Amino acid sequence: MTISSKPLADRIRWRHIVDAADPDRIRAVVAATGVFSDEEIGIAGTLAETTLDKSETYRFLFAERGRELLGYTCFDRIPLSAASFDLYWITVAPEARGTGLALQLLERTAAFIRKKRGTQLFAETSSREPYAAARAFYRKAGFEEAARFEDFYAAGDAKIVFRMKL
Repeated sequence: MTISSKPLADRIRWRHIVDAADPDRIRAVVAATGVFSDEEIGIAGTLAETTLDKSETYRFLFAERGRELLGYTCFDRIPLSAASFDLYWITVAPEARGTGLALQLLERTAAFIRKKRGTQLFAETSSREPYAAARAFYRKAGFEEAARFEDFYAAGDAKIVFRMKL
């Protein structure tokens, strides 16, 4: 599959409502990145499943072309916080990389959060090399490193928390 030269934004459908096909589609797009472990891929889909069955709810923004999931965010207000949100996932299909879609997803997610009176957005990632692109994206998008917890995930694998003021 390839993305044509026509501007991607002209062909994207945006939606927030999770449907029954989304957990598997989310797992597929997360797996296609080649970055995440099987456990992480499973968790990504499970967040949509728990939203569907209402056992827990998360907010989503999906970017689609037809029924093809090009990317998505999963986010929500941090419990007990009046103004802070967590960005749990932002993922773009490999064939949509370099099109600006990740930044569009983030901008639209941030706009939604502002409408909900959110003033800051947090994202966390690993310090391992496979996550270098994520760290670079967060910095380029205006996040700042807010905290680092050494050896959090495993020895030599820090948890890095980024913050974007909205």
